[in-house]
Amino acid sequence: MKDSNDTSTGQHSRVVDQRDHWLPPTWISRSAERISQSESGRAIHVSGRNRLLARRVVGILAEAKEKVVLASFLLADHEVENAVLAAARRKVRVYVLLASEARLDEDAADGEFEKATRVQHRQMLARLGGYALFRSAPHFHAKFVLADPGNGNGVGIVLTANLTREALERNEELAVSLTGKEVDEAFALARWAFWEYAQHELVDPKDRFRAVKPLGSVTHPGPSPGVRATTPKSKGLRDEAARLVEAASRELVVANFGWDKDDEIIEFLRVRASEGLAVTVLARVRASQMPALVALAESGAQVFGFKWLHAKALCADGAEALVMSANLQPDGLDHGFELGVRLNGERAEEVRTRLNEWSKAARWELLASPTLGGVLGEVLVWQKNRLREMTVKAERPIDLGVVDAESADARGDAMPWHRRPLPSGELPEPAHEIVYAWRTQAPTSGA
Repeated sequence: MKDSNDTSTGQHSRVVDQRDHWLPPTWISRSAERISQSESGRAIHVSGRNRLLARRVVGILAEAKEKVVLASFLLADHEVENAVLAAARRKVRVYVLLASEARLDEDAADGEFEKATRVQHRQMLARLGGYALFRSAPHFHAKFVLADPGNGNGVGIVLTANLTREALERNEELAVSLTGKEVDEAFALARWAFWEYAQHELVDPKDRFRAVKPLGSVTHPGPSPGVRATTPKSKGLRDEAARLVEAASRELVVANFGWDKDDEIIEFLRVRASEGLAVTVLARVRASQMPALVALAESGAQVFGFKWLHAKALCADGAEALVMSANLQPDGLDHGFELGVRLNGERAEEVRTRLNEWSKAARWELLASPTLGGVLGEVLVWQKNRLREMTVKAERPIDLGVVDAESADARGDAMPWHRRPLPSGELPEPAHEIVYAWRTQAPTSGA
């Protein structure tokens, strides 16, 4: 604390140093690197404004000769829709798995899907109904496109992205080109889900989705080496995620959209981070995810934040990886229909490269318990279950105006502020130093 008093003019100031004041968990802005990232890779692809991932999906649909199986939480991209329609008009049988309308409305309440996207999705159903056979259920969350599966020569892709314009162009998303064998593995799971796990069906666009019962003749496939799933009969994605967390010896990079603090995978990540493993977390900055992300940061994980990240992947030591549609929550790892692909070798290294590029470009980093002096610039402070936007400055002047001194000789002591502790839960002024200034005047005698 530094004081400056000029009693001849009545000008006074006091500097209060706040650098040692502790803050709640805080996202700090970073000097993110500008990266030049190719959207299309050897096997691993990312979304982007150039729409190379969208065109890869369109290319798969264009190659189809007999059959297409497509899954997305919702479908709202004109180029993809046109490719589906073109395939159907070539007499290719098109099967589409979607989430139910009720689930779309539920997620829209959380701000996940814009109103225009949901409107376009419903227009798509009216346009493509009759050309493609649609089946839906609230638990359908997998994302993939398969062309001519079943003979080892099919082509396909598994995505973290929904087939919407925003996801394919704006979000940070990943996709994996499948081998012919992986296409068949994914198809076996998709076939079971389509006929045995769906709840509604749309055949005629003039009709609404109608309830359907399980066919009762399609057997759930057993475990496969490449494609893992979450179904009522399989926890393959949870098992593989746990195995990767345990297998990492040098580093573990995890990207996801949904985080549940009480999930055993999150707890396992916390344990590995506290043991000294270099754990890097990539997440979308959302208030609902903060308890899990704060717990990870407190355990020693480095947590980076993004505005639109939606990718879901784990990469252990750059040698093994899992790209999937599932969030790290029970709805994803225990319930629903989700798909993911196990990767090693060059494909795993490619996942690591993509995630590391995003890490360097991240807008935010989460600090579990910073001091005010340790942050500067734009921050998001986690307080009272909400994220509060603030700008921390090096110095903030506060003019306290004119104050009457008790006597002509005590004008420099007339400091009109009080060194009271902040009320519980209240934040200090967002500055390293507060410079209080005031002017005093001698008292006047009454008449």
